[in-house]
Amino acid sequence: MVQFLSFGLSLIASLVLASSVTAGPTCVVAKSSSDDSITIAKAFNDCKNGGTVNFPKGTTYNMKSVLNIQGLKGVTVNFQGQINLPPFNKSFKGGNAYISIKGDHINFSGGGTIVGNGQTWWDIKDTTAPTVLRIGATNSDFGHFNILNSPRAHMGMTGSKNVVLHDVYLKTVSANSNLPKNTDALDVSSSSDIIFKDSNLFVGDDCTAINGGVTNMTISNVHCTGGHGFSVGSLGKGGATEYVKDVTVVNSICTNCQNGLRIKTWSGGKGSVQNVKFNNVQLINTDNPIIVTTHYCDKNQMSYCQKSDSSSLSISGVTVSGISGSASSAGKPIVNINCSSGSHCSNFSISGVTVKKAAKTPKNICTYLDNSGKIGVCSQ
Repeated sequence: MVQFLSFGLSLIASLVLASSVTAGPTCVVAKSSSDDSITIAKAFNDCKNGGTVNFPKGTTYNMKSVLNIQGLKGVTVNFQGQINLPPFNKSFKGGNAYISIKGDHINFSGGGTIVGNGQTWWDIKDTTAPTVLRIGATNSDFGHFNILNSPRAHMGMTGSKNVVLHDVYLKTVSANSNLPKNTDALDVSSSSDIIFKDSNLFVGDDCTAINGGVTNMTISNVHCTGGHGFSVGSLGKGGATEYVKDVTVVNSICTNCQNGLRIKTWSGGKGSVQNVKFNNVQLINTDNPIIVTTHYCDKNQMSYCQKSDSSSLSISGVTVSGISGSASSAGKPIVNINCSSGSHCSNFSISGVTVKKAAKTPKNICTYLDNSGKIGVCSQ
């Protein structure tokens, strides 16, 4: 059923795009004598209503300022060139995104590459860089592009509906001992009917971070290496009220990941996580293969960590099935479900977990999980 859902939403998006986009102007992105952000913005503005924006193959664009592209309607982006982001500059600290694209019926593809210049941020241990690409779109398709050496998060999606993101290649690897930090592959919030599929990710943080306001999202055939797992959350930071519902991770792989499948909420948070499915996922040499916690605390944001951890968001309707692979030598349980005394986890179904233990893998943990006595892995 999950695969049919993914195919169905992809087909709907494709049909909507095909039926709505009409022939319009073509705008070839020119080179600038000062800042290619200027000519990129001009091309999008000139073709924002039913046009085609072309980044020719073999052409390299050097951005020196951020791009905030809005109001696109029925636009095709033929991204075959390369965009180089600027190196570290304090003027970019805390920014939202280097490239922000917003609109309806956008078709973005072409095999082009965005080079993030992340090493200049990692070497000074600064984790405040903007997200590389932020999408705010409806009825759109983004695929067949690459992002290399992102300074922080690779992609963000906010305020989007009926979007398919696919065939994306991300590779962020340091050339020295200064490792990439907070380099999430994809952060999603306040969005619905989203598909992320058929992609390869080499990142230094969450493979996916599904945040507040997300409903009906499917992650399918995504292979993540070296990341922090397919995560729901974190949610409820600073006592916030947040909701996530109807999320599926299927037919995917996490290799050498810190976490595999994860739901994380902060103590003191309010709201709920409902109907999350992890199905047919391989977790290869993973530290924490399956982890659910209502006690999340980021050591870099200690001011948000609560002294009392007796309550958090309610987590219910979680299905885990067909999970294979191997645990690393980190000495963590295969299954670690650690909920709160004041907000139990409930309606969990866990079956077909065949992750191979390491020599020092301890017993599984199921704390404040209703009916845990009926769940076989809780006693293993």
